[in-house]
Amino acid sequence: MSRARSASPASAPVTSAPAQPAPGESCPCGSGKDFAACCGPYLGGEAWPEAAEALMRSRYTAYALGNYDWLVASTHPSTRSEVSAEALAEQCKGVRWLRLDVDKCADAPEPDGADMVEFHALYELDGVVRQLGERSAFMRDEGRLYYVDGTALRPAAYRREAPKVGRNDPCPCGSGKKYKKCCGRGGSDAA
Repeated sequence: MSRARSASPASAPVTSAPAQPAPGESCPCGSGKDFAACCGPYLGGEAWPEAAEALMRSRYTAYALGNYDWLVASTHPSTRSEVSAEALAEQCKGVRWLRLDVDKCADAPEPDGADMVEFHALYELDGVVRQLGERSAFMRDEGRLYYVDGTALRPAAYRREAPKVGRNDPCPCGSGKKYKKCCGRGGSDAA
């Protein structure tokens, strides 16, 4: 997910403690596993993700729970100075994360290349449900996998299968009547 940028290097950790799911509760990343058996060990500093999808899911979970320190720690050292927990917390004020859908994962073709994960995340802001899509790149540094950056994915444009029929257009059924006097009776327009 996109980084919050700050003018200064990452500073002291955010003072408020991030939320934690109740024991036995499902992980917010949508894997279907308990938090303690999924992203919990990563966010708690007990383990480090070995796969790009696991790191992506842990980063989503960190956003959902407000664990911005994990987002900074899991950012590649080459770009970490551009990220701060405080800026991320400010950026996410009022955001409620709803769901993560991982669409595609690909390992790097070379050992020093970037792994890739494409995902869509649904969130609510100001009472409106929105979607974020990203193709995220992950690289290893000293044996650990880190988030490097992401490219926004645009949602697919809606395309009508048939032309829209206006109320005063001829009815597509071939009757010769206006649409509103034929098949459009009842107040609904053709899609």
